[in-house]
Amino acid sequence: MKPEADEVALWKGMRKKIEEEMAKKEIETLLYWKGEVEKILGRRPESLGTFQLEIQNFIQRMQNRIKVLKTSLQK
Repeated sequence: MKPEADEVALWKGMRKKIEEEMAKKEIETLLYWKGEVEKILGRRPESLGTFQLEIQNFIQRMQNRIKVLKTSLQK
């Protein structure tokens, strides 16, 4: 095999592994947030106002997490 072919095969293998890891992390993340939404729904809020407040708190938690992740990427 030519050195170029070895390099191409190596890069393809690395790319596949990275994509698999990213997919696993995405599944893990989605399952976490799905569980959080299910907790909110499971509480059976007494009123629409209570439900809206819980959703707003949930959105705020997600925004905070996004901010932390963006900050960690910039370092």
